[in-house]
Amino acid sequence: MKQVQWIAAAVVAAALAPAGATAQDVSGFYKNKTLELYVGSDVGGGYNAYARTVGMTIGKHVPGKPDVVVKNMPGAGGRKLTGWLASIAPKDGSVVAASQPGSLVDSVLGDVKNAKYDPRTFGYVGSAESSVYLCIARKDAAVQTFQDTFDKQVLLGASSRGASTLDTALLLKNVLGVKFKMVKGYKGSHEVILAIERNEVQGVCGYAWSSLLATAGHLVKENKLNLLVQYAIDESVDATRAGVPQIWKFVKTKEQRDILELALAPLSFGRPFFVPAKVPKERLAALRAAFDQTMKDPAYVAAAKKQKLDVSPASGEKVQALINKMYAAPKELQEKAKHALYTE
Repeated sequence: MKQVQWIAAAVVAAALAPAGATAQDVSGFYKNKTLELYVGSDVGGGYNAYARTVGMTIGKHVPGKPDVVVKNMPGAGGRKLTGWLASIAPKDGSVVAASQPGSLVDSVLGDVKNAKYDPRTFGYVGSAESSVYLCIARKDAAVQTFQDTFDKQVLLGASSRGASTLDTALLLKNVLGVKFKMVKGYKGSHEVILAIERNEVQGVCGYAWSSLLATAGHLVKENKLNLLVQYAIDESVDATRAGVPQIWKFVKTKEQRDILELALAPLSFGRPFFVPAKVPKERLAALRAAFDQTMKDPAYVAAAKKQKLDVSPASGEKVQALINKMYAAPKELQEKAKHALYTE
């Protein structure tokens, strides 16, 4: 069952919220202008790939058809770009940021020392991907199902702090009480998959469903993996069809559910695009509409599939609602979620 009830009311509230702005001639503003799309990471990698693929198509859907130039501003997990957007970037709708979701939730789930801006004030254009993570294990591992992990220990490969392969494995271990033991220090998920093949570790959690066939497809085809569980706010229909159970099946208490829903909310806006506060509402609405059209554009879909990028977008209204919902969560719940994500 989809865990969307608490999102629905927030989406409606965000859509109805008043936004004071002077009427603008949107087409006139963007005509003969350059729309700058900044990426909060370096060239290479998923965030850069999504931003550049969106940048190839979105301009034709914005009134006035501006040229789109993609620039990189890496640093501090997207916080350098997000801070620049909040304090220095033009507030007229000519600049859009594509940054990591972690840069938007420090006050709720991260280090409050990094929270030098209020993400609730940004205008969210949309997210190019809604992530779903998996726990997977070798066929010959001691655990054959996720239920087995409550009784039997499984050795998981993981990267380092801030990586989904460590943080979300800790989340499930600390909230549900599963018997995970992590081997840390792998450079990334690709290295973890190689370690699984070498039988250095028995599995991994925090592995994106969208990456499974792209980077570990040979193991799936050779029937060498058990897909133990999927976890996110919403299910992956494809993963469910493949017989992968949702994490909510294993949740026993309301507190467990509340912590997991808060901690997993950023997966629903895994590739966020947003503008500074005070961008005129008509221009934000135009950018949102252009983004939604881009996500359905055959040229974008074809380019994304060619690069093995998942096309599972979320609207700007939904992203805004999720951000507001997270920041409105009780402080006690926020602290419990942080503890679950970062306590080893």
